[in-house]
Amino acid sequence: MADDDYKGILRRADEHFDSVLRSQPQNLQCGRGCSLCCYGLFEIGSGDVPLIAEGLEKLHPMRRKKVIRKALEIVHPNLRECSAEEKEAFFERTQSTPCPNLDENGACMMYEHRPLVCRTFGLPLREGRKYIGDICELNFKESTSDERMRAAWDLRWEDVLGPEDEFTIPEAIVLAARLRGWL
Repeated sequence: MADDDYKGILRRADEHFDSVLRSQPQNLQCGRGCSLCCYGLFEIGSGDVPLIAEGLEKLHPMRRKKVIRKALEIVHPNLRECSAEEKEAFFERTQSTPCPNLDENGACMMYEHRPLVCRTFGLPLREGRKYIGDICELNFKESTSDERMRAAWDLRWEDVLGPEDEFTIPEAIVLAARLRGWL
């Protein structure tokens, strides 16, 4: 719904994922300990920055400091000013880079404050009635096209991103840390 607030959209994403998990458990390999989708940098929307800031604030100060330090190590200094080719090369180079929010056991330290894309990763994608495809190589391997379509997350709930609204998770962490005075 167009009048939904962002947290409402996040709740809807969680509910959708949970309903797919209940109705098609054979098609989802997601669960505690699986962090395949937490490697490689990707873009999130500006609506996720305050969510990440809230999650950072709730972390123990020592853990927060560790997350911020990891983010600083991998953040690109001027990603928005890169050419499309340079940007693509950066994302290619960081394919195996773990999210700064992963702990030593591969669990997300800010799970309740994770971005929208993290909440729907693993599900197939669609735009309205148009099926776009599968993302996770572990899920929906033996499924029917009808099962994939029923499970697909509709991208109409995603942010329409312009270059000024695109952030990587490390960038969002660093931005939040600067805004909150942790850097």
